[in-house]
Amino acid sequence: MLDHFVIENPKRRPDIAAGRDEWYPYYAGFSGAFARRLIQSAGLRQGSTFLDPWNGSGTSTAAAVASGHRAIGFDLNPVMAVVAKARLLPNIDAPSIAPFLSDIMKRSARQHITAEDDPLLTWFAPSAAAEIRSIERAIHGPLVCADRASKSIDAASGMSSIASFFYLALFLTVRSLIGRFKASNPTWVTRPATLQSRVRPGAAEIRSIFRQRVSAMSASIIAEPRESHLANVECRVAVNSSEKLPIDANSVDLVLSSPPYCTRIDYGVATSPELAVLGLKMDTQLRELRGRLIGTPTIQDSPRLPDPTWGPACNRFLKQVAQHPSKAAKSYYYKTYVQYFGAITRSVSEIARCIKPNGNCIIVIQDSYFKGIRADLATIFTEIASAKQLMLSRQVDFPMSRTFAYINTKSRSYRPSSTSVESVLCYTKR
Repeated sequence: MLDHFVIENPKRRPDIAAGRDEWYPYYAGFSGAFARRLIQSAGLRQGSTFLDPWNGSGTSTAAAVASGHRAIGFDLNPVMAVVAKARLLPNIDAPSIAPFLSDIMKRSARQHITAEDDPLLTWFAPSAAAEIRSIERAIHGPLVCADRASKSIDAASGMSSIASFFYLALFLTVRSLIGRFKASNPTWVTRPATLQSRVRPGAAEIRSIFRQRVSAMSASIIAEPRESHLANVECRVAVNSSEKLPIDANSVDLVLSSPPYCTRIDYGVATSPELAVLGLKMDTQLRELRGRLIGTPTIQDSPRLPDPTWGPACNRFLKQVAQHPSKAAKSYYYKTYVQYFGAITRSVSEIARCIKPNGNCIIVIQDSYFKGIRADLATIFTEIASAKQLMLSRQVDFPMSRTFAYINTKSRSYRPSSTSVESVLCYTKR
C-alpha cells in the first residue's frame, strides 16, 4: 500500500518557502518540502532513476538530486527547462557567480544592439529592449554559444546550470519591470494597448535590478548546507513532450509529477515575457508552442474523438459537457477537454512504459469543474492509468479552499463554493 511514503499537503506555502524554492514561484507546482520528504521516504537505493515528465520549475528533480538519485525532467516549455536547470546549480559553484556577473556586465556594456523586430518590444521601448538584449547576449556568448546568430530558445535543452542561473535572473528582472501588465489572473500577462504605453526603464535601472537578482539568488545558495545539491549526481533536464519520452523502457524507479491543469491555462502566454528573453517570436513561434502544450485553450485542427479506454468517469464527464446548454459548450469547451484527455492518455502510456516492474508513480492532481459539472480527475486519471498497468496503491486527498478557477467571479453564479480537492495518487506498475 506504499504506507512508508511520507505524504504531506503538497500545496505551496509562500510564507514558509525559502531559498531555491522561491527563485521562481511557479503557480502550477507543489512545494519543495513535499517533494523532498516524499522522495526521501521512498526507500530508493542510491543512484536510482527518478523521472518527472511534467517538470515545470524543477521542484521534484532538485529534490531527487538532493537525495542522491539520478534525475530526469522534461517540459515542453523551454522557459521551464531553463528555470529547472538553474535550480540545479551546485553550491560549490557559488564562488564563480560574482566573476561571471562582472564579465557579463562588461560584455553587455560593449554591445551595440539595435532592437529591431525583437520580441521584447512587445512590452519595452526600443532603448530598454536593446539594453535587456545586450545583457542576454552577454550571457549567451561565453556561457551558451559563441555564434552571434544563435538563439537561446534553441539551446534550452543543452544549457548549463550556470548559464540558466543568469537567464533566470534576467527573467526575474524583466518580470519586475513589466509588473503593471500582470493581470488579476496570475497565469496571464497582458500587452500594452499602445506603443506609447510600453515601459521605458533606463539602462542603469535595468542593470541594477539584474545585479540585485543575481546577488539575492547567490546569497541563498551560499546559505545552504555545503553537502546539498551534490555536483556529482547525474541530472538531465530537457525540452521534450511527455507524449514521447526519450527514455528506455523499464528504466525508471520512481515518478513524481503533477500534470498540466485541466482548466485551460495558457502556459505559453503565462511565460511569454521569459520566452521573449529567449528570443521566441511572439506572433508566430508562440502560437505554435501554445498549440503543443497540454491543457492549451487553443483548438488543434483535428481534435481526436473520445476513446472508450479513457474510462467511464472521463467519458461521462465529456458527455455532460457536450450536452450542457451553455454557449460554446460543445463547439469549443468539449473539444479542449477531448484534446486534454487524449494528451494525458498518451503521456500516461509513455510513463508506464518507462517505469520498472513494481516501480512507483506518484501523481498530484486537482479536480476541476466546467460550469457546475465536476471533473473527478483523480478517478479519471486512475482509470486511464489502470489501463496501462499502473495500479492505484494509495490515495491521499487534501481539500482546497481556494483555486485559480475561482478567480473568475462569474463562476460563482453556477459554482457557489470554491472548494476543490487535491489528490496525491500512488501507483505501482504491475
